[in-house]
Amino acid sequence: MTTQNLVLWGAGTMRTHRTLWLAEELGLDYEHRPIGPRTGETRTDEFQAINPRHKIPAMVHGDVCLTESAAIMTYMTETFPVPDHVQVPDDALGRARLLEWCFFTMSELDANAIYSIRRHGDLVEIYGASPIAVRAAIEYFDHQLECMEERITGAGPFLMGEKISVADILFMSCLDAAEHYELALPDWLRDYRIRMRARPAYAETYPRNYGWRSAPEV
Repeated sequence: MTTQNLVLWGAGTMRTHRTLWLAEELGLDYEHRPIGPRTGETRTDEFQAINPRHKIPAMVHGDVCLTESAAIMTYMTETFPVPDHVQVPDDALGRARLLEWCFFTMSELDANAIYSIRRHGDLVEIYGASPIAVRAAIEYFDHQLECMEERITGAGPFLMGEKISVADILFMSCLDAAEHYELALPDWLRDYRIRMRARPAYAETYPRNYGWRSAPEV
């Protein structure tokens, strides 16, 4: 299927960076519309026709509209040609292992830890200050990484082995957010993070996504 009329909406958050990074890894031809969160830009009639929940990122491809970063990324890897350096499993077990990494990152690291820190840190005017919740979220994040150390370090250069996958982009986005919130990341992740940051697609999309920001918002 052609990439013609592929539009990626959103900028300024770790979730919008995921979709841009993958699009560059895949070499897709796309239009980027960098609207930001909590700016009023997601409440225009045009965007609310795409996502009435006024959340970013969002993807429009012809008649297809998707609004969750992991779903957008899965669609791209299953719809467009995938270069050899990107891992897309073609068997049931391989797909399940990829989804295991994705679900782990999206639920345990992103939703349960990182976003809890954001809610009761950056967004205290909405959710209220809760040092206990923030401390518990940080401890939870650290525990989840600690439990996965053996699997991560034993996987290879990337989470799925020798090639980058959707799982790596999701995971690295959470590490970027953790660094933004000054969480002490373990030393055993150092080489992995260096590899990710050295990727041309990461280097190209990171400043374009965050723009004036010096660090990622989640």
